[in-house]
Amino acid sequence: MTEIGGDAVGSPAFPRVRMVLPTNGERPGYLEECLTSIRRQDEPVDLVIVGPAGAASLLRAAAERHGCRFLVEERQGLSNAINQGWRGATAEYVAWLGDDDLLTGGSLAAALGKLDRTPAASMVYGQVGVIDSAGRTLYTMRPGAFASWFFQYGQNWVGQPGCLYRREAVRQVGALDPTLRYAMDFDLHLRLRRSGRMAYLPRQLGCFRVHPTSLTASNPDPQDEGRRVMRRYLGPKARRSEECWWPLARCVSRGWATFTKIGSRR
Repeated sequence: MTEIGGDAVGSPAFPRVRMVLPTNGERPGYLEECLTSIRRQDEPVDLVIVGPAGAASLLRAAAERHGCRFLVEERQGLSNAINQGWRGATAEYVAWLGDDDLLTGGSLAAALGKLDRTPAASMVYGQVGVIDSAGRTLYTMRPGAFASWFFQYGQNWVGQPGCLYRREAVRQVGALDPTLRYAMDFDLHLRLRRSGRMAYLPRQLGCFRVHPTSLTASNPDPQDEGRRVMRRYLGPKARRSEECWWPLARCVSRGWATFTKIGSRR
């Protein structure tokens, strides 16, 4: 289990959020947009870029421009990079953002406010805009509070960009599983759901970019790893009857996904 810090520093002089930006440095234009969206937030952020030694000069320069830190990755893999960036954090909350994704204006302050008002919540999630390679909005994912209940049946409607996690809750359940390539956020969210509420904020918190070089685009079977992760947390009865309820869950998921996109295309 990766250690992500001890007691939080309570002074307001310290940022309340440790944000990790894992990147291989191969998309400098997207990276710059991502960093700008973080630095334009109303809340100060303890921002850490984690990337390979081969891209150190580019990433170190980007970190200097945006007043943050750069760490050379110790191990390959997205989960390893995020866990490394979280290690030793003393901020109350932790998060990460892909180098091709964005935060929306004021989203961090809104997410912090929701968690401050919901002490039983281990994390907060919200709506996520889906954008193309040029930054044009395709549609908006509006998962709703219902998504946190349906999570246990393998239907992941929670977009990771904009999610914010209570550091102590992550410390208790453990950080990201480095053996997972696509569903590590789903796995973490399922564990956090067991330890506390998943609070929903009905506003757009981030943007997920769809483009040919994204990790999601390279996934040959989007359902396979997520379903295997789901099985880790099923009870004995649900596991035995999975072949009966899984098709229904998929049907409801597709219908709900279509419904939440209605009226949001541009």
